[in-house]
Amino acid sequence: MIFLITDGAVEDERNICDQMKKRLKNSGSLCPRIHTFGIGSFCNHYFLRMLAMIGRGEFDAVCDLDLIDNRIQKLFSNAFSTVLADITVDAFNDHEQIEVYSSCIPDLSFESPLTICGRYEGSFPDTLKAKGILGDLSSFVMDLKIVRAKDIPLDRVLSRQEIDLLTAQAWLSENKQLEQKVAQLSKVTCNISEYTRMVLLEKNKIDKAIESSGAQKVKKTDPHKIKDPLAPRKTLLQSLSVGFGDLTATAENIRPGFEQPKLPDAAEVFLKATSNCCGRMCNRCCCMCCIQCCSKMNDQCAIVLTQIFTALAFIGCIECCTLCCGQDGQ
Repeated sequence: MIFLITDGAVEDERNICDQMKKRLKNSGSLCPRIHTFGIGSFCNHYFLRMLAMIGRGEFDAVCDLDLIDNRIQKLFSNAFSTVLADITVDAFNDHEQIEVYSSCIPDLSFESPLTICGRYEGSFPDTLKAKGILGDLSSFVMDLKIVRAKDIPLDRVLSRQEIDLLTAQAWLSENKQLEQKVAQLSKVTCNISEYTRMVLLEKNKIDKAIESSGAQKVKKTDPHKIKDPLAPRKTLLQSLSVGFGDLTATAENIRPGFEQPKLPDAAEVFLKATSNCCGRMCNRCCCMCCIQCCSKMNDQCAIVLTQIFTALAFIGCIECCTLCCGQDGQ
């Protein structure tokens, strides 16, 4: 067995995968198993996943440094409790309409169940024949009866694993069609991926008359330019995916968890919001709309406002005189 534990990335990761494919293919069934473990976000999780997939091993990764010990112990337990190796399923090779996302089926461990992700078109066979090799190198054959899940949405349950497997294959092959497939699957299942971003939509309050009409013309002379008042405001959120590794951070030997981009502090967000609010208010008060509003004011309202402002100015003068006289008396 080979265990690869890393917190960084290297430049020739695709070449490493290609070379390992060739070597393991020439070694036959008695090839060593490759188990990989990633620490932090600076390592390429999809390279480690693909390398473990090629070597029929286990892959795991953590971004929280406090979970390293438990997850590594779990990886070792799964690796040293293999009960069936070199698993093949006849139906996967005989039917062209069945697509299995994992190129090599991993070994069956006593510590964890074996999950195989894929899709099929048409009718799926009622029974499957699985073959493998036991610990004493004897062959094992078993007929599997298919039980169709009716109440459990397996496509939703396994969508996260499906996206990760397809993303690893898309990264290795640099296939744009696979990337589009991952993006479409991400949107359908509402799971984050490397090829999609989350967008925050904010709808503004609009007038009932405009809401009933549904659209408002920008210019009377240009009827082709239509402004939709119901169009939501879009805000592109920060990427929540792990990425494909960071060569710069690896070269600078930055520890995982340090100097990673952080979300804005709550105080900074509040300060920016209030500053923008005050700026918008000043723009509203000093703009031409305010001047036009004052020009349309009647005489009585103007007299009342003048008296109010005069009274405020008089009170301010009294306060100023009180302070000045108080200081002279002292």
